[in-house]
Amino acid sequence: MTYRVRNVFGQLLALSLAALPLAAQQTTGKVEGSVTDASGGALANAQVVIVGTSFGAVTDAKGYYFLNNIPVGSFTLRAQFIGYAPSEI
Repeated sequence: MTYRVRNVFGQLLALSLAALPLAAQQTTGKVEGSVTDASGGALANAQVVIVGTSFGAVTDAKGYYFLNNIPVGSFTLRAQFIGYAPSEI
């Protein structure tokens, strides 16, 4: 699933999210995805964090990130990169 948010300057930061299914006994999971710009180019070294927690990651050269051992539940992800408006899903 890819979410795109456009800021007032027309710059685009796309944040892709793939949450892996969790079994009934599991209490943690993994979140992974990629961060791209308006043209679909990968944004290396973008920061991805779960708002209100200490969980976070930095994207690799292909814009890919993953977060392990995330508690089960709903949360907000924020991606940010210099020159782009932060994007939340």
